[in-house]
Amino acid sequence: MLLRRPFRIRLAAALVAAALPLAAHAEAIDGDRIVIIDGDTVALPCVAPSKGCAEKIRFIDIDAPETFRPRCENERRVGLEAKARVAKLLRGATVYVERSGRKDRYGRTLANLTTADGDVGDVLVRGGLALPYRPGAEAKAARTAHWCGENL
Repeated sequence: MLLRRPFRIRLAAALVAAALPLAAHAEAIDGDRIVIIDGDTVALPCVAPSKGCAEKIRFIDIDAPETFRPRCENERRVGLEAKARVAKLLRGATVYVERSGRKDRYGRTLANLTTADGDVGDVLVRGGLALPYRPGAEAKAARTAHWCGENL
């Protein structure tokens, strides 16, 4: 029995140590302060608010339907549902932002947002409000066909 207790203690310490790097890289933000742009993009508040200081965040590895210049009415409808779902996940929650260290072609920071409900992007994909992101023209056409049908 004496050998098992130290092993359990070492195991618990190893698990805690493994979790520390994740917590150290994630920034906690009050979800009520986050501006929701659409189903896959938000803007984080500034410490000292001033014009243009917000950091735009694009969720990693998902693509939600467009609400700005949608290609069909169904895309707009589902895009607005995705935006509402993001609001429901973030409002009243502590949101953990884990930045990838990369930016997209529009200069938005690529990051994962997590709440007590889980990874926001994963929640949207599981709920049918976003698709996994794949790069390229063929993948974009497939996403458009998914939201708007084959006959655009």
